[in-house]
Amino acid sequence: MEAVRRLVQVQQEKPALQQLMRTGSIGDDLWRDFGVAEQDIMAELQEVVGEANTYKENWGQTIFSTAAQMLEHEKQKAMLVEMKELKEVEDKKRKAMEKDLERDAKRAEEELLREEEEEKKKAKAKK
Repeated sequence: MEAVRRLVQVQQEKPALQQLMRTGSIGDDLWRDFGVAEQDIMAELQEVVGEANTYKENWGQTIFSTAAQMLEHEKQKAMLVEMKELKEVEDKKRKAMEKDLERDAKRAEEELLREEEEEKKKAKAKK
């Protein structure tokens, strides 16, 4: 799974690095280092295929799709956890806002009642 994760990361970063290389934003040394890292990952993947085939014949052909599925599952689990955390934060914010609104509504109601009482007193005083 780790080898597949690194391969995906290299594949995602390569176009941006190529663009930086074309514009001269990075040097040849960094591009060479990236190429070496890419070759190392490919060699590691070949080792994984060989090792997988020692456990079960032709398993090397399916192990990467299985690893990719497992990685996707892990991403989905992480996203679910993040979504739950965000929901908790939003729920706390919503509850705080509701509490503030209730407090403000109560203050407004009390103020209206005071004003009504004052108007009644003024009306009685005029009579």
